Amino acid sequence: MAVTGRKRRWLRRAFVSLVLFLAVCIAVFFALPRLLIAPMNAARSDVILHVAIDPHSKADDYVAHLYRQGMAGKIVCISSQVSWEVYPADYVREHVISLGAPAENVTTLHLPLVPCAGVAVPMIAEFVKARGWKSALLICQPEDSRYAGWMAGRIFEQAGIDLSVSYAPEDKEELMQAWWRTHWKVQRFVGKAMNIALDLFYSECR
Repeated sequence: MAVTGRKRRWLRRAFVSLVLFLAVCIAVFFALPRLLIAPMNAARSDVILHVAIDPHSKADDYVAHLYRQGMAGKIVCISSQVSWEVYPADYVREHVISLGAPAENVTTLHLPLVPCAGVAVPMIAEFVKARGWKSALLICQPEDSRYAGWMAGRIFEQAGIDLSVSYAPEDKEELMQAWWRTHWKVQRFVGKAMNIALDLFYSECR
């Protein structure tokens, strides 16, 4: 009887622990937008760094709009290659130019294939520093904004560059609409959270 009683208490504790664990997981899942998306901070800068290259994104229009508003005098479209000598940044540059930005003020930065953003960001900071720019506005995807503000902001600060981070407001609006019921939106949020958790385990990525 005593053994049965102890077993019941153990099962009860295990059940309560499981319920609490599931509740925490559900709470974290629905909190992902608040955890990952930082407030927009589009500060006037020397250069706009455009890394929000995605078929769902309206960032090209946003970058061109910021340029027309005089938020920066230069634009740099940044990407690694997706195939042999194919860089999405080259196509994005042409699109941004077609939206009204002068060709001489829009350049590209081709990055090598790297394991994580923590390896790429110092390359971008060095590129900006080498051109004498003292401030930069990073345009990224909304779900990248909070982590980018922390990680990239620290690296740029070490290089003596002021960094602000923003994203296209239309991107956030679309991403937030019933996001938990849309596969690609859930994939974006959960994938980003998992990537951040993984990057924190490796010194070169954080």
